[in-house]
Amino acid sequence: MYLDYEVKIPDSRHGITRKTIRGITYIYYAYDRKYSSDKHYTIPRNTTIGKCLDVSSETMYPNTNWSIHCDP
Repeated sequence: MYLDYEVKIPDSRHGITRKTIRGITYIYYAYDRKYSSDKHYTIPRNTTIGKCLDVSSETMYPNTNWSIHCDP
């Protein structure tokens, strides 16, 4: 469920990535990393925290995961 207000997208240095699916850009937050001994590298654990208003925009509509992981 997306909330009905806009917030600024957090700084990308803190595990924030963007992914476009079917023309909609979603904002993901990497909240943990798990080491895979088979592959010998870490795999991030991501969750979506919002939906971007526009591809070049710096604001998004947050969802409930945003309040858990990124709310100041």
